[in-house]
Amino acid sequence: MSSLVDKYPRVSDMVNVAKKRMPHFAAEYLFAGTGYDEALENNRKVFNQIFLVPQYLKGTVNPNLKTKLFDYEYDAPFGMAPVGMTSLMWPGAEIALSKMSVTNNIPYSLSTVACASVEDVGKHLNGTGWFQLYPPADKAIRNDLLKRAKNSGFKTLIVTADIPASSRRERLRMAGVSVPPKNNLRTFFQAAKCPSWSIGTLMNGIPAFGTMDQYSDGSWHGNAKSKAGFAGSQMQRYLDWDYLKEVRDIWSGPIILKGLMDINDAVQASKIIDAIYLSNHGGRQIDIAPSPLQVLPEIRKKLGSKFPIIIDSGFYSGQDISKGLMLGADFIMTGRPFIIGLAALGIKGANHVHDILKDELSNVMEQICSKDINELKSQKVVLGNDFNLKKFN
Repeated sequence: MSSLVDKYPRVSDMVNVAKKRMPHFAAEYLFAGTGYDEALENNRKVFNQIFLVPQYLKGTVNPNLKTKLFDYEYDAPFGMAPVGMTSLMWPGAEIALSKMSVTNNIPYSLSTVACASVEDVGKHLNGTGWFQLYPPADKAIRNDLLKRAKNSGFKTLIVTADIPASSRRERLRMAGVSVPPKNNLRTFFQAAKCPSWSIGTLMNGIPAFGTMDQYSDGSWHGNAKSKAGFAGSQMQRYLDWDYLKEVRDIWSGPIILKGLMDINDAVQASKIIDAIYLSNHGGRQIDIAPSPLQVLPEIRKKLGSKFPIIIDSGFYSGQDISKGLMLGADFIMTGRPFIIGLAALGIKGANHVHDILKDELSNVMEQICSKDINELKSQKVVLGNDFNLKKFN
């Protein structure tokens, strides 16, 4: 009997399996971007314009992938990015991916609009969790969310900046995506074709906004309510520099600002928070944004070598991760690959994705004789003519 690595040696080898096991509306939520999917496609194409220049005659190495961030040492320089509506895509995803992350000593980020609550997920993270905040305009809700995250053992806070308005996400509209799923024949028919998803949903419960729904039923004491049934994604969001400083005063642990793409924003943020997180929301927010990889080198140059830079959007392999590190990132976050593995093969699939990413990255390092992540980051890089870096100088 062949092993998983023989049958699915790359993350991309599990994509079709995952799609067959997911209802169409769930698969569309996972794979769709916004607009005409141009940002989504560019996130992948840009990797084809990044090349490393191998340096040999350095002997052989046994690569060390351990990476320290915020005084904590992870076993690899990548982690699970925050993904909303996770259990809509695969039942029980938040808990399963939390356990996978703890087992492999990589960070797990819980989205404000995940389906499991911050309290339920926190129980499985051994105090290592990252909580991602969609900043509510209602500061009473904000303060309560931060209190709940802290009380649930989350140590690191991600504040998302790139959501001043909801994106159009046309494919999701056509697919009828909602939380909870719509109670109609179309939904039932799609679910009936995917028995593993349907049984899992019956066992884990109909997807809801586990953290946010308590603010939408009128019983909470806050000054304003979110719209019932779509609490997290439709709440009024707001973020400016004063708001960010208020969060800094409230949260005692590390703070990461996610969604930045502009050099001046990065410089100003670096004076307030502990790390910046370059992202175009996985191509899901504004369709005419560049890949964060295209702005990474100049932002790294401006911030210097010491300030932590995290990046996501389009990372599907260990090779991708190596390119992000060589261009100046300190840590890579990725979401879709782990959910692909979970949907395709269950919890063993999520762990298999971790193993693929780690083994691919390790192999790149072996091939170029880089003994650790710092040495990998110093490798020479060549950018193709279509990389378009100079447009963002």
